[in-house]
Amino acid sequence: MHHDHRRASEDQRDLVWRTLVERQIGAVRSGMAREFLEGLERSALDPARMPRHASLSRKLEDLCGWRIETVPGLIPARDFFALLRDRRFPSPDWIRHPDDLEYTPEPDAFHDLFGHVPQLASSPYSDVLGRLADAARDASDAELAEVERVYWFTIEFGLVQEGAAVRALGAGLASSIAELERALRSPGVRRRPFLIQEARHQGFQTDQPQELYLVAPGLAALAASLAGLGPASQRRAG
Repeated sequence: MHHDHRRASEDQRDLVWRTLVERQIGAVRSGMAREFLEGLERSALDPARMPRHASLSRKLEDLCGWRIETVPGLIPARDFFALLRDRRFPSPDWIRHPDDLEYTPEPDAFHDLFGHVPQLASSPYSDVLGRLADAARDASDAELAEVERVYWFTIEFGLVQEGAAVRALGAGLASSIAELERALRSPGVRRRPFLIQEARHQGFQTDQPQELYLVAPGLAALAASLAGLGPASQRRAG
């Protein structure tokens, strides 16, 4: 499925950012994981103005050692995880057009900055990102595909158990009101406990809403469960 994504012009960017943040913030406060909300507070993103990469990157480096790496759009998985190992998070610096607030066919700055920056500003999330990035080091194509699947079902679209409630972990849910609502409340989707052996083999589709969400027991337990992912663990074992 190929869509031409239209991009906001320079003078529309802050308006699009502000509109999206205003629409999203209530759902995020009630639906996202505690660690995400703590990261959102720590990163102190300006709700009225789209963050510019250079200044945001400097701020993040001081705050948590992460930087923002400007990329044109989606990059290959190997390059993506190599950047994560260096505590650099890739993001394009364009934001969706004002007429396309609901949907963007590939991640834009709103998804990456509003969805992922709060994760970078949270140590428990950073541990998960670091483990996934390490698992991708020297991975075969098949092993790399497994790491991508686990990333998808955790960092992008994961849920988490918080006491008696289920909340959202993933950046793809934080940056989409419709999908956040659906993931947490729709009777039409499946929610299963996150098990690493299942997640690494579970296929996903990037161009439609998820049918299945995996519920992690917590970020620390999630990070611990990733020890067996990728080739590094086999080298240690052998």
